Amino acid sequence: MIIPSKEQLKGLLSRIDRYFLLQTALVFAAFIVPLVILYILDAGSFDLLWKGRAPYLLFLWLFFLETALGWKKLKTERTIFWTKKTVLAAVILLLPTVYSVGLHFGLQAGIVELGKAVGVPAEQYGEWYLTHSWPFSFEYILFAVFFVTSIWLLYGVRGLKTFAVSSFFIGGVGVFYMIDTFYPYGTFTVLQSFVPVTVYGASSILNLLGYGTQTFSGGANGLGLTVTGANSTYSAIVSWSCAGSHSLFIYSFMIMLFLRGTNISRTRKIIYVIAGAVGTFFVNIVRIVAILLAGVNSGASLAATFHEFYGEFFFIAWMFIYLSIIYLFETCFINKIRNKQPSTDTV
Repeated sequence: MIIPSKEQLKGLLSRIDRYFLLQTALVFAAFIVPLVILYILDAGSFDLLWKGRAPYLLFLWLFFLETALGWKKLKTERTIFWTKKTVLAAVILLLPTVYSVGLHFGLQAGIVELGKAVGVPAEQYGEWYLTHSWPFSFEYILFAVFFVTSIWLLYGVRGLKTFAVSSFFIGGVGVFYMIDTFYPYGTFTVLQSFVPVTVYGASSILNLLGYGTQTFSGGANGLGLTVTGANSTYSAIVSWSCAGSHSLFIYSFMIMLFLRGTNISRTRKIIYVIAGAVGTFFVNIVRIVAILLAGVNSGASLAATFHEFYGEFFFIAWMFIYLSIIYLFETCFINKIRNKQPSTDTV
C-alpha cells in the first residue's frame, strides 16, 4: 500500500479550490440534513417514487454527478468567502432544515390550511389530496426554489448552467406532483393520452401469456383493465401517473446528464434518446403487467405493495442496463472503429 507523503498531500490540497469545496459542502449539507430529519419523522415516505420522497435521492445523485463533471467551470479565485451573496445563500440554505423541523411543530397543519386556501380539490377527489398530495407538491416546489436561488447566489449564471439537470429535476417533480394534486386522474387530458397505449400494450402481453383481459372505462380515473386467470380475476385502473409519463420524465433528465459533455455525435445522441424513451415506455408496460399478475395470482395486497415499491426497480434496473450498453458500445465498439481508421497525415 502506497501512502502519499506530507509534501504530496500539500501539493494535492493546494490544487483544490477550498472555497469551491466549502460552497459545495454547504449545499450538500443544506439538503442532506433536512432529508435525514424527514426520514426520522416519516421513513415510509422515502419508499415511494410517486408522491413520496425517494426522488430526493435521485436529485442528490444528479447534483453529485454534475458537481463532479462541472467543478472546473465553477472554480473561482477569491480572497474572501463570506460575501453578501454567500451570507444570503447560507441563510436560504438553512431554510430546508427549518422547514423539516417545523413539520414536527405545527407547520404541516399550516400547509394543509394553505392548500384549502388555494383550492386543492379535496371535496371532489378526497382528503388525501389535501393532507398528502398537496404537502409533497408544495415541499418539492419549495426545495427547488431554495436550491436554484442558492446556486445562483453562490455560483452565478454559470452555476445555473452547470446544475441545470438537477435543478430542472427537482422542480419538475414538484410540477408533476402539483399537476396531479389539482388535476388528478384523467382531468389533465394531455398526459392522459399515454393511458390507452399503455393499457393496450399490457393487455397484449397478458394475452400472450394466456390470461384473459377486458378493458373498461374508469371514468375520470383513467382506463381500467380486468385480468382473468385460472381461478381468479383482478381489476385495476391505469391513470396518467402510472402510464409512463413519470418514468419518461425521470429518464429524460438521466439521459441528458449521461450524454452531456460527451464527444458522441449528434446523430447517435438522438438515436440513443429515442431508443431509450421507447425502452422506458415498454419497461413501464412490463411493470404494469407484473402488478396485474401479482394481483390475479396473489391478491390485491401484493399488487398494492408491488405498485408502491417493488415496481419502481424495473425502471432503475432498465436505466442501469441501458446506460451501461451505451457506455460499452461507445468505448468498445465506436472507439475501436476510430482507432482502426487509417491516418490521413501526409509526409
